[in-house]
Amino acid sequence: MSVSTPHRIIIDCDPGHDDMAAILLAASHPAIRIEAITTVCGNASLENTTRNALRIVDAFGLDVPVHAGAVLPLLHRYEFPAAFHGPSGMDSAGVELPQTERKADAVGAVEAIIAKADANPGEISLVVIGPMTNVALALALRPDLAQKLKQIVFMGGSATEGNVTPAAEFNTWADAEAARIVFKSGAKLVMFGLNLTHQTLLSRADIAEVRAAVSGDNPVADIMTFYCGTYYAFAGEDKPGAPLHDPCAVAWLIDPSIFGIEQLPGEVIIGDGPGYGQTLIDFRPQDPRHDTRVKNVGVAMTVDARRFTELVTPGLIWGAKRYAA
Repeated sequence: MSVSTPHRIIIDCDPGHDDMAAILLAASHPAIRIEAITTVCGNASLENTTRNALRIVDAFGLDVPVHAGAVLPLLHRYEFPAAFHGPSGMDSAGVELPQTERKADAVGAVEAIIAKADANPGEISLVVIGPMTNVALALALRPDLAQKLKQIVFMGGSATEGNVTPAAEFNTWADAEAARIVFKSGAKLVMFGLNLTHQTLLSRADIAEVRAAVSGDNPVADIMTFYCGTYYAFAGEDKPGAPLHDPCAVAWLIDPSIFGIEQLPGEVIIGDGPGYGQTLIDFRPQDPRHDTRVKNVGVAMTVDARRFTELVTPGLIWGAKRYAA
């Protein structure tokens, strides 16, 4: 894609440390134009995720509206994961992003997604890096939205193991009913699950590079230090870095050659029991002459981790410099 025709995206998110990294990558790169940010409960309450999105927009001077979305998942209820992201949903190891008087747009997230797709058929990519509640509600109100969106690129699920349970990744598990609606919608889907995102790492050296980019306060480095620190606390200090989940969806839009995608059948399990929230990807080999399966999702399977980090780290540095300016 040429810089003269950037991807027009809505970022549907629950900020979130790696949500901030994804937003900064999108905002800093000429191949992306952020049309709106929509928020959903997930990493924290909707009140907190919306406040965090507004703080991000304000701190980095982004000319992007923020639309608040679903307060709760469709059916699932759970405690927000404060142990990982902190009570605010975006805690810092040092300097935090300033609070802001900026308010969310009067138009809600679901209405904003529908309106933007209606006005720009085939042009809007929906980048979903939180639970899929807003998207499912939009599709329930307007099933034809699946054909009006260019694509839904999402961080969620896994083709292998989960993280919040042995079977399920958090974003999908947080509202599996919503994810199931999206998987069955007929929209073009591109999935970046844990099987892929665990191959991407933000190292201590990468954070040091972000910190060295400016003198004085550097909330970008401090927020990512908190994020990596909680990962090390759970996974072990010996790890070479922490996975950068959410930026994968944006990075693919910028440079799809970094990733290997396989078109496969996939569905989301919603029944009671330990399989709730699993993204069940069908890898069974089939003779193409007799294969009647609907291959409804492009599943990211491989990534050039070095090139990914070389793409994402400059976005964090851009944010640090923009904040300091």
